[in-house]
Amino acid sequence: MFAAYRNESDNVNPSALAGCSGTLSDRARRAEAVHRTVALRRLATAGILAGLAGGVVMELFFIGVNRGAPVGAVLTAQFTFIAGVVLGPAAATNPAAVPIGVVLHFCVAVGWALGYVYLVRSQPQLVREPVISGAAFGLVVYVFMQIVLLTAGQYHRPATPVDLANGLLAHMVFYGIAVALVVRWMLRGAAGSEPAG
Repeated sequence: MFAAYRNESDNVNPSALAGCSGTLSDRARRAEAVHRTVALRRLATAGILAGLAGGVVMELFFIGVNRGAPVGAVLTAQFTFIAGVVLGPAAATNPAAVPIGVVLHFCVAVGWALGYVYLVRSQPQLVREPVISGAAFGLVVYVFMQIVLLTAGQYHRPATPVDLANGLLAHMVFYGIAVALVVRWMLRGAAGSEPAG
């Protein structure tokens, strides 16, 4: 099942298991369990790093778009808005809103990136075409996050077409493609392989 995500450094030396008690099939099962653990660790690491990178790049884009405003003010507004999904209107006056918003932003970014890594396991072509798959992934993230905002009572229609374009660009290019490129880089040894199972 995880054979596509093995590389030479992940291989277990059979002689290392020679001292283990049990039959050959027991040793083979142990070796396969080690392979699965290494593969899962590699996939989780790719998702976490991709999510963190995508979250940072997306925030840098918003800072760049609002280049006339102080960076602190832009970040405070962004993270307070994000915290508003959980805290509601009280987020505007809550001193913990910014830290809560930061944690939420990066948890959501990592969660979506882990979902992308999960898709890559069964759809290896996503790794081979990171720009296309990343942009499509970012669009899906944008749509679902708008639904989350709507259900939380925090949705605001973009005031101008430029605001809509910036939201789409942020999610499709600066988050989605960033995540896809980091995942491709992290799983580069497995990109040409077809996952088993």
